[in-house]
Amino acid sequence: MKFDPFGTVSRYLPERLLHRLIRIAMAGILAVFLWQRIRQYDLFAVKALWLAETALFAVLIIAFLCRTNPVQRSSGVQEIIIPLLGSALPFALLLAPPAPLVTNNRTLFSVLLWGMAAATILTVAGMWTARRAFSITVEARILVTGGPYRLIRHPIYTGEMLAAAAVAGIRFSLQNMAILSLFVAIQLYRSRLEEAKLRSIFPGYRQFAEGSWWFWR
Repeated sequence: MKFDPFGTVSRYLPERLLHRLIRIAMAGILAVFLWQRIRQYDLFAVKALWLAETALFAVLIIAFLCRTNPVQRSSGVQEIIIPLLGSALPFALLLAPPAPLVTNNRTLFSVLLWGMAAATILTVAGMWTARRAFSITVEARILVTGGPYRLIRHPIYTGEMLAAAAVAGIRFSLQNMAILSLFVAIQLYRSRLEEAKLRSIFPGYRQFAEGSWWFWR
């Protein structure tokens, strides 16, 4: 029997209501993070990073509120649990303290912070473009081919991996290198699962994928 919590709950609640409840719940949780980030303005040495992270939470709220219902929803551990684990892993990087070797080198520290800001901006651009199709788990909603997707098949994952690499660099440790490696592996695995699903649902995906860069064709 496949792991399918949505299917289980939908036996008791209409699917449309369940989708709406998930959207409202996620928007509420993200609103708390957004408010917290807004209040942390003075803590950011690079204001562009603060702006990018604030925009990230705002766009996530919009995405959850306006996304379409899935054409094919996620089911099974591979499509649900692994993506959720991947989404949570970057927070584990924060458990290690900033490395003095990095923070004492102003140039290196600044480069990593600005790199993190640029990576987050790429993530925000990807999320905004894919806001009606956005999902953490592996689902098919609508085919997105515009904006940064014209150049990179997975701009959100690319931005997240680059931002995580910057965090791991600032908080350098063997533990964080292992976490970063696992995170990148999960993101690449997620992208492969997503591509397989999108290819099976949308006839135009194969042609789009041929003209947009990723680690494989």
